[in-house]
Amino acid sequence: MDITSYAPGSSPTVRARSLTKTYGKGEAVVRALDGVDVDFEQGRFTAIM
Repeated sequence: MDITSYAPGSSPTVRARSLTKTYGKGEAVVRALDGVDVDFEQGRFTAIM
């Protein structure tokens, strides 16, 4: 899915690719994020929950 929309000639202030976050150990591991791509634009508030 790609829902990116930037004004012509602009780009994100920060771009992160393939983010991962795991909690726990062994068989109790939970992947909260798995390969998430995100762009942060200047002047906008963005949260990952």
